[in-house]
Amino acid sequence: MSRMDRRSFLRAVARAGLSAAALASFPPALRAALAAAKPAAGAAPDTSGPPEMIVRNDRPEHWETTLEALGRSWITRNDRFFVRSHLSVPTPDLDAWRLEVSGLVHSPLSLTLAQARALPLETDAVTLECAGNGRGLMKLPSTAGTQWGRGAVGNASWTGVRLARLLERAGVAPEAKHVWFEALDQATFPGPPPFLRSIPIEKAMDDVLLALAMNDERLSPLHGAPLRAIVPGWYGMASTKWVTRVRLEDHPSDSFFMAKGYHYVYPGEDPAAAPPVETMRVKSVITRPIDGSEVQLAPRTDNKKKPRLRVQGFAWAGPAGVRLVEVSSDGGKSWFPAGFMGDMAKGAWRAWATEFEVTPPARFALMARATGNDGDVQPLEARPNGSGYANNSIHKVTVRVRLAT
Repeated sequence: MSRMDRRSFLRAVARAGLSAAALASFPPALRAALAAAKPAAGAAPDTSGPPEMIVRNDRPEHWETTLEALGRSWITRNDRFFVRSHLSVPTPDLDAWRLEVSGLVHSPLSLTLAQARALPLETDAVTLECAGNGRGLMKLPSTAGTQWGRGAVGNASWTGVRLARLLERAGVAPEAKHVWFEALDQATFPGPPPFLRSIPIEKAMDDVLLALAMNDERLSPLHGAPLRAIVPGWYGMASTKWVTRVRLEDHPSDSFFMAKGYHYVYPGEDPAAAPPVETMRVKSVITRPIDGSEVQLAPRTDNKKKPRLRVQGFAWAGPAGVRLVEVSSDGGKSWFPAGFMGDMAKGAWRAWATEFEVTPPARFALMARATGNDGDVQPLEARPNGSGYANNSIHKVTVRVRLAT
């Protein structure tokens, strides 16, 4: 193996968010190399990559969107959408590419790209969030994996084939209980396991898309071209990129990234009993004002009224969706509801905003918390786990305001 390939792999696995139990399954020499490759805690993010993206890892690409860029639109631009790859981005031969549906089906399918694009297409707005989003902010001495801030999330309009339609065409056998997604990405040298995930048949037959386009543009290689899964309400690892085979089985995938990775390993608890990471937890972020900023407010034309500070952001959850966002301007002592605005879609985040009167100059500790339709409330601090998954702690922003001159 080349020196660059080995180094890239070590960096990728060191940032993959694997639990101690998962890492223990690696050979001793590889575990030692991974320890040396792990980024230092508190290391400054790399901002030398694409505009308004924070490069957490260069290869495979782990790129995070800045909150300022996220806040500009309900739909996240393709070139501002976070990127999370586990292995090298493939470059398939599109003429030879096939989408296969196999396993426990009555009539296996093999479709060319042209045939897949000719199928009835549907479009859904869906929010994807990396399971490790916020890992770098979780209150543990250290967490395994890429030290994401809050920007490993985005909302896009996805166009593709409804997975249920293909499965019905293939004829699902009664014993089929799980749908496996096999993909083209692989390491550039032998050894590392393929990224292989599965979802329950009930979810597959519900709302899953096999997407061919993102925001009215054909998928780019970074985002899974030519076809990827979109699994609404689940963390991003379920939305496998570069899908080439859909396989039905009577059991979930036993691959490394299912059996060992992506589990909530809580301190002091048995890793073997750790629950899997699946549906997204209720969460909100403040995209305006930005933490640490100074806001200049114009005086009101009516001198009897104080200037108003606008606070806005996005909120999302798993399949239940979000019903309420509340904002605090005094560090959590009191809360008042924000209003939803703009577009609404079942699998997408909700934009929210509110305003309140202020007396400049002043300093405010702003907080936002979301409540799901199932009653789940965003916690002040998420329960820590060894891999830093699903950090939905309340977002806190400190801002100074003064009158514009």
